[in-house]
Amino acid sequence: MSESVTTSAEDTPETAEEQERRYWLYVPGEGAGKWEEFQTAGIMALNWDRIGDPTRYPNEEAIIEALESSYGDWGGRPRGAARMIRDFAHTIRPGDVVYARRTPTEIIGRGIVRSGFRYDDVRSSYRCVRDVEWTHIGSWTLDRRVGAVTLQRVTENTSYNPAQLESLFREREELAPSPDSIQAPGAEDADRVSGDVVDLYTRENFLEEVFLDPEDLEQMLGLLRRKKNLILQGAPGAGKTFAAKRLAYALMGQVDDSRVEMVQFHQSTAYEDVVVGLRPTSEGGFAAVEGVFARFCRRAAAEPGRDYVFIIDEINRANISKAFGELLMLIEAEHRGDALRLPVSGELLAVPERLHLIGMMNTADRGLALIDYALRRRFAFFEMKPALDHPGFLRHVAAVGSPRLEALVDVVRRLNQRIIEDETLGPGFQIGHSYLCLPPRGSGSAEGAADADVASVVRYELEPLVREYWFDNRAAMEESIHQLESVLL
Repeated sequence: MSESVTTSAEDTPETAEEQERRYWLYVPGEGAGKWEEFQTAGIMALNWDRIGDPTRYPNEEAIIEALESSYGDWGGRPRGAARMIRDFAHTIRPGDVVYARRTPTEIIGRGIVRSGFRYDDVRSSYRCVRDVEWTHIGSWTLDRRVGAVTLQRVTENTSYNPAQLESLFREREELAPSPDSIQAPGAEDADRVSGDVVDLYTRENFLEEVFLDPEDLEQMLGLLRRKKNLILQGAPGAGKTFAAKRLAYALMGQVDDSRVEMVQFHQSTAYEDVVVGLRPTSEGGFAAVEGVFARFCRRAAAEPGRDYVFIIDEINRANISKAFGELLMLIEAEHRGDALRLPVSGELLAVPERLHLIGMMNTADRGLALIDYALRRRFAFFEMKPALDHPGFLRHVAAVGSPRLEALVDVVRRLNQRIIEDETLGPGFQIGHSYLCLPPRGSGSAEGAADADVASVVRYELEPLVREYWFDNRAAMEESIHQLESVLL
């Protein structure tokens, strides 16, 4: 019997068996390189764009002829490719189950087809499209290899039958709740993830903890959503590190540290630490091992509907272009979801759409060069200033109940004005409010402990800082130290 099909599957009467749900294995782009894009868009797609809309061909034989004409010599009749295209356009139905795979032994997602076929000529590529509700995203390892083709129907005669593949996802659900079972921010009860309570975190929570105005918070959240990457820069003690994690919580709407990764860069931070490098194995050889950011990207890719935040303290201490390598392009907002092949491992990697980067940069460190222009173009920058006059900070100072601390706040205000006016220093060298955030009374400190803490801050934190600032101006140094010492008399 000829393998050609002369009529559309939609036009052919189907048996009761054919009316049952069908199951398909599918590769979302070469090497699963389109997985990020497709799972975010809620689609599956094929890229035989040179032949145009496949539904215009009357049968499989016509598709074969179009493939040969458009793609050249196949070394034989491309019946497999034609059958795949025909299945995608005609055989798959809404309600069918699709298993996305990266390799013949790794499933990376499960979804349910939600639409008929459409040819979307607005797309630049992968114009054969169907809508898919991706119900599961992650990584499931198979004991046996499945077929290496892009699209394959799963039957009782393939290496895995539908029941065996479905059992993979039932087993995962028994171990931990799926993302669908997690309540959205604003639910009445706290979220529970893997048995841990996840507290909601609102804008009000942020403003209670961080001495910033509501307009500042909205600006930062807006920059993160638009630019994806934000650097908090400012003077020492301005609360950058403290604010960064709480900004992540405010973006997510939850206190969920499982979706936040914090690292600190230094002069020795390299591509191998951030993206991928060769590491020795116990067998005496070397293997490609992904770095902290690449691993975090894959974690975020497993939950495309949720925000993830990667925080980098002292971001300007490392050679950024060297540390990020080719990912310096992929962190750009317009390239989110695009995949590049990592040269060391050969694996494809994309930076997910909802993965956000927050960096911190100290503007008063003389030992650091200006930040790389390549990085500056990819990040938005928000200036964090000392909050010595912020109502929340003033309430905190009053709660400490130390006249010495109140006097020290006044002295630091005057010093900051002098620093701003000094041509060799400037606003980026001001003294931040974090130096003065002492524990309030009632937090377990003994009587008189606040005054002792003030003396410690003056002599062992602020005076050394002032000596460094005016190391070449003895008069300014001594006058500033005298002002600081005056609060201890």
